[in-house]
Amino acid sequence: MQIFASWSGERSKTAAMGLKSLLEDVFPEAIRVFISDQINPGELWAHRLGAELEQSDFGVLCLTVENFQAPWLLFEAGAVSKKVGSSRVVPYLIDELPLASNVSPLAQFQAVRADREGTYRLVGSINALRETPKPIDKLGRTFERWWPDLEQTLASLRVADQAHQVVRSERDLLENILQRVEALWLEHGNSQSVAIHLPKAELVHLLNLRYQPTIGYTRRYPLQKELRHLRDLGLIKNTQPIATLPETFQLNQQFELTDAGKNYLNEYKTVL
Repeated sequence: MQIFASWSGERSKTAAMGLKSLLEDVFPEAIRVFISDQINPGELWAHRLGAELEQSDFGVLCLTVENFQAPWLLFEAGAVSKKVGSSRVVPYLIDELPLASNVSPLAQFQAVRADREGTYRLVGSINALRETPKPIDKLGRTFERWWPDLEQTLASLRVADQAHQVVRSERDLLENILQRVEALWLEHGNSQSVAIHLPKAELVHLLNLRYQPTIGYTRRYPLQKELRHLRDLGLIKNTQPIATLPETFQLNQQFELTDAGKNYLNEYKTVL
């Protein structure tokens, strides 16, 4: 089963990536979540999106106060609903939307809030569409195990919203422009460069996993946020929820590099 997650803006993208991780933990090996950030530099966007939509069975729209009228998100919402039907498209409300959203084309879809209850309703809807649905009691237990990680991600987005409400819209616009410029530069200028630019602290975690995996870590701020970001990017895999990490732990007992993480470090080494 494939789920198409649509986003616009950095907060929406972060929520989409966190939701992707939750769904893949709740339904391991049973579903695939696609977000448009997974399109590689040089690929034809329209062709790739069309191919992903053709394989999709469900759509999730990650909505914020900044993006509920964004043209690209509205386009993806219409394309997804045309493919899978409006009953299989769910707006995921990161924020409380203004009254103007009531006349938006997205108002036709049944929305859920990005909180515990709303997220579980979304998970239940996806589960009901699977060929072999997971028993409700097992679904609930699995959801409760992995929900704290997404809960922390969503909480950090709301804090950011309160702290940067005035300037965030312009920043999101500039960051989106920067991402597209970097993608074009990677395509035409230096195909061997690393496409994902990680903060130094996160890069250190990847290098530790490869070269000194038995290193001891102490849980501290913002360690969990950094590890969640690496996990949501698909560069590492965790064996238990990041929200419940012990105070001290050995790195390789909780995390491992994914193939994508190994490839990232290989590309990074090549660039150096």
